[in-house]
Amino acid sequence: MTETTTPTDSGAAPAPTSAPTNTESPEASTASPDVYASSAPSESVQASQEASTSQPEGIINQLYTSEGGLAENYTDLLRENGMENLTNTVAKYKNADGLLKGAANLVNFAGKKVEGVLVPNEGSSPEEVAEYQKAIGVPESATAYELKPENLPEGMDWDNELAGEWSNVFHEAGISQDQAQRISQAYSDITSKQLEQANQTLGANAEAEMAEQQSFMKKEWGANYDSNMVAAVDMAEVVGFDLDNQADMQAVRNPKVLDLLLSKSQSLQEGTLPRGGNPANANYESPQAKADRIFQKHNGQIQFAPVEEQKAYQEARKMQYQQGR
Repeated sequence: MTETTTPTDSGAAPAPTSAPTNTESPEASTASPDVYASSAPSESVQASQEASTSQPEGIINQLYTSEGGLAENYTDLLRENGMENLTNTVAKYKNADGLLKGAANLVNFAGKKVEGVLVPNEGSSPEEVAEYQKAIGVPESATAYELKPENLPEGMDWDNELAGEWSNVFHEAGISQDQAQRISQAYSDITSKQLEQANQTLGANAEAEMAEQQSFMKKEWGANYDSNMVAAVDMAEVVGFDLDNQADMQAVRNPKVLDLLLSKSQSLQEGTLPRGGNPANANYESPQAKADRIFQKHNGQIQFAPVEEQKAYQEARKMQYQQGR
């Protein structure tokens, strides 16, 4: 009995031990890669990933709050990590992004460092700042700047007083001579372009105004436009307008002025050659007679005559010349 039952018990024991293994694996082996499958496995993976990547928060994130400001204990954090010399620098920035950008700028600037000279910071002494500025080309004083551009645009005058004010600003900002010269040249170039554009605008406006005035006078004078214009321009020269002067020409182009000049020219012509052969004015004196009278009065020494008579003599001679043309 004992020998027959013992093999039976020992032979049946292995069969049940393999059953649990087979009941769990089929479900996993037949699982489909369906995108809509249960998210439980991925959640467990995500949880494991978060657990594996979870590390102590770095100091740069401890320095700032989530609301975007410095942590109250930022100075303690810097001191504990041996970075107390960065206290003033960190205080300039309101968040971690700003601090990183500032660090990037510093790295870029470091590539341009002056050999043997430290870039000054908030804690630098005046001597260190002066040594650095000298190394990068900042003049010793504001008056030592040379700002006048090599190519000063035509028509522009150099203002030494204004240049002195700019020199003070440049020296206070620590601008080198080379940088100041470039700024000065750029300023003069930009100003020159602005003046050129302004002149072009003024020129276009003047041409438009002149065309409008001409159109008005052609309409007013009609078929007599050409002859009236000659008479008015001749009279303008007689009364002293300088036709080579831009301001005088602008005045002469005014329709009211042209009408006055034409009226005076016609009145003189009518006085010289009155209708019906009789003088329009019994006291009329021709330009030649007037000029001769003034000349004889001063025995030919017009230069010693009173200023008003000198002008009257010159105007009479001009009118005499115009009538003889």
